[in-house]
Amino acid sequence: MVSMLNEAMCNREMKIVVDKGEGRTKSIIAWLSTIEKSGLTITEFFEKYEVPFSHSQYYLYKKRLKEFGESGLCDKRSAGGNRKLTVESEAFIAGCVESNPEVSLQWIQEALNKRYGVTLTPSGITRLLQRLNPDRRKRARGRRRKYEQKAKYNSCGGFELIVALSYHLGWPQMTAHTIKNTVKSLRKAKAFRCAESYFDKEGRDKFGRFTAEYNQREDVRKSRFESITEKRRQKNWKSMNVIRDDIGTIERKSLAILSLPVITMNGGIRTVDSALGQELKHFAGFNYRQSSLTKYLNELKYLGVSTNFLQNIVTFWAKCWGPEMKDISHRTLLCYYIDGNTKAVWSSRRVKQNKVTMLGRVMGCLEHVFIHDSFGHPVYFETYSGHGPCGEHILEMFEKIEGTIQEVPGSRTSVTRVLVMDGASNSVKTLRAFASQDKYHYITPLDDNQWKDRKINRIGRPKRYRYGKATLREVVIELENSQEKGYLIRTRAIKIDWDNGKMTVLLTSLPVETTGPSEIVRSYFDRWPAQELQFKSMKSAISLHRVAGYGKQKVEDEKVAQRQGHVAKMINRLTETLKKPLEDIGVHEESIAKLIPKERRLRNQSEIIHGKRKLPERLREQLESYGKQIQRHEREIKKIEKKHLDHFRLLRKHRREWLRLQGKETVYKVDVELDQIVTFHRVSLANLYAYFIKHFLGGQPTSMTNFLHKIIHLPATIKETDTIRKIILDYNKKDKLMMEKLSGAIKKINALHIIGPQGKQMEFSLEKPLS
Repeated sequence: MVSMLNEAMCNREMKIVVDKGEGRTKSIIAWLSTIEKSGLTITEFFEKYEVPFSHSQYYLYKKRLKEFGESGLCDKRSAGGNRKLTVESEAFIAGCVESNPEVSLQWIQEALNKRYGVTLTPSGITRLLQRLNPDRRKRARGRRRKYEQKAKYNSCGGFELIVALSYHLGWPQMTAHTIKNTVKSLRKAKAFRCAESYFDKEGRDKFGRFTAEYNQREDVRKSRFESITEKRRQKNWKSMNVIRDDIGTIERKSLAILSLPVITMNGGIRTVDSALGQELKHFAGFNYRQSSLTKYLNELKYLGVSTNFLQNIVTFWAKCWGPEMKDISHRTLLCYYIDGNTKAVWSSRRVKQNKVTMLGRVMGCLEHVFIHDSFGHPVYFETYSGHGPCGEHILEMFEKIEGTIQEVPGSRTSVTRVLVMDGASNSVKTLRAFASQDKYHYITPLDDNQWKDRKINRIGRPKRYRYGKATLREVVIELENSQEKGYLIRTRAIKIDWDNGKMTVLLTSLPVETTGPSEIVRSYFDRWPAQELQFKSMKSAISLHRVAGYGKQKVEDEKVAQRQGHVAKMINRLTETLKKPLEDIGVHEESIAKLIPKERRLRNQSEIIHGKRKLPERLREQLESYGKQIQRHEREIKKIEKKHLDHFRLLRKHRREWLRLQGKETVYKVDVELDQIVTFHRVSLANLYAYFIKHFLGGQPTSMTNFLHKIIHLPATIKETDTIRKIILDYNKKDKLMMEKLSGAIKKINALHIIGPQGKQMEFSLEKPLS
């Protein structure tokens, strides 16, 4: 007995042995025997020694040992305990669940009771189903939710069609994966791992949230509009929500940014919290506030995700528009249209400038350079602060996307790729860049002031234009580089004499044996219906004129520095040439400077009465004497300047230029990161509009502005169940033709069985009026 007690006090592994069930029966019997022989009461024994079971278990074990012997203490849990279900009943439940995975727990409970006389609780049935099929999706707790079809109103219900189309094409998924891949790359960077080392607590509350005091800090106020490149150095990357957001959340936020031109009417983000902004709960699946979307865009700006967006936009839309390329498989020329869009930047600081066409003035601006395919769809763009580098830089843009541009499917001949540019891109420097490669050719108009008969080397016979009323002539013309005097380039040109008396000249690098003049002229003038017209409509429909983000980076203005150096050099040279005349003029100017104060004192002593100066005779004579002396010195200065008239005119000109250039040594370059992110969403919206018009409305010519007014702004009634979201669009009795087209489009889009942002199948219908 003593050894047993010592073992209980010194070695506590016996409790573990009992709990594990190893030698359990023998251990319990030994403990029961020790307690009875100890001479202590049960309470005293349990207080003095550590027993591996409780008081109640002691009496239970003693009773079972007395009634059933050692077999009553055996652990029967390894055999499954007292099982209510047999193998047959379990097989029955497994078969029911396999035939109908959505079978209710109540039905299984009643079936077991009726068929096998077994009663199980709902929780017991749930554990049984989990044991039979571990991969089975768990049921939601509580009562089954009953969705009542409560009608909701959407004032811009037509945009739900675009949301459904975007999910069908995979645009939200592509955007979310692009952002996630950028985050994944960031996590591998050293800056992300060291982000927590810098944490600025000044101006935050105890929870780390910003307060009004933070915005009043002097360093924050100064760096508010600094370049994003400077701000990234001290960014705490781990504090951004986009790092932790899942794919679904990013998809919904991207849809909210996509719908900004619709819910704000102008593409801005300041009016998201207004009445129309509540429709975000229908478009994006969540009613985001302005602050949430602003923070989301700022985090994307810090990530620098615009570069990946621009790379993926070409691949994505080339895949979507790929089948259309078969329509031009018979052509030998594949045209890409190059166009720009300039939008004003209002800033008190001196930013890079260019002419803003819609305002008719030179001012700070951002310029987009777009590449459109043969059908006018914008497939790629880049944003620049100030003047966009067109011309020779267009080839650099095509180098970035040439891996995505593939041959035209179905074409039996090799397709020649031609870039159609406007007159702003026809510099000799541009033509030289195209001449140094053979992948791409150009077609561009020649300015009227550049056309001279003396520059013509050869002119061909007249031919009639096959697609219009004009006469064409093949021309070989020589052009001189204005920035490099004496450098000449010879190129092919097409002279167009229209029957109405006008004349146009087109320059091209296409060889004569490749394409005739009529095809070249047609390719250029197809630009208006194929690209210019819909681009004009697109800019207003998607609010492309809006500027997003005003971060600025201070850079040296090299052109101003060069001009300042040139002006200073010219001033020094002219000053040296006019050294003696300037000394003589200096003597006369010094005399004039001494006479002016004397004359001023006399003028102050006089009075003006009825337009006449009243002054005593002596003082008046003295005043006239001073005036004659000053006039004499001024005449002498003019005589000296007349001998060196050209030199003095140049000196005054360069001195004025020097004063004008003071303080302009630096210029602010506007950040384009945020603007490119927002423009990516707007260009995607334009492509979605065009895709819906082409594939769902029959492809009839429809401007995006009309599409916005006639389809997107249609109100709708929303009815939802647990699996289906029904969008009932209102019928417009005033536009029956468009409603007939919309009915056909709804049938097509319903056949796709699209799952929207709410995780439910989207079904559309058009409700006709009762009368």
